[in-house]
Amino acid sequence: MESKPEYRILTVPNGISLFRMLLLIPIGYFLWHDNLILVAILVVISFFTDFLDGMLARKLDQISEVGKVLDPLADKLSIGVCLIILYFKAIVPGWLVIIVVGRDVAIMIGGLIFASKYRLVIPSDAIGKMTANVLALMVFGYIFQLKILITVFTPLAIVFVIWSSFNYSRRFYQKIKLNTSAEK
Repeated sequence: MESKPEYRILTVPNGISLFRMLLLIPIGYFLWHDNLILVAILVVISFFTDFLDGMLARKLDQISEVGKVLDPLADKLSIGVCLIILYFKAIVPGWLVIIVVGRDVAIMIGGLIFASKYRLVIPSDAIGKMTANVLALMVFGYIFQLKILITVFTPLAIVFVIWSSFNYSRRFYQKIKLNTSAEK
């Protein structure tokens, strides 16, 4: 028998995810004003808290449906905010921002529709997590103008964005098909 989804909001991991979202304010500010030392420090803190929230969710048995949304949302917002700022600073091409942010917006809209209709969250999987890491390394390369990271991770990010888009679509379709079968 499948357990009921857990909708706890006030958990330590969810607080950490919210903190990571709040970190976007100073990250964005310092990125815009070219204070790369503070950006680097805040990005390291953000990366550490991203690792920490998942580890604590498992260790403290505080995995929740809310956390399954907040953690990847924090990832998507972090990458999106940085890419948009880098675009306005003429560091990142517009087509890259459209592809990455467009995919994230599509996934979030699809997830919200799915969650509202079926009361179920489709959590991030290994492909989604790998995509977030590849995107983070690409953005890091652009922020600090590290040509090797830009050269390697920009095309790799496009491949992962396409792969994860198909993967999310497949997973949404499978869950919809499974839920429609169960309703009959």
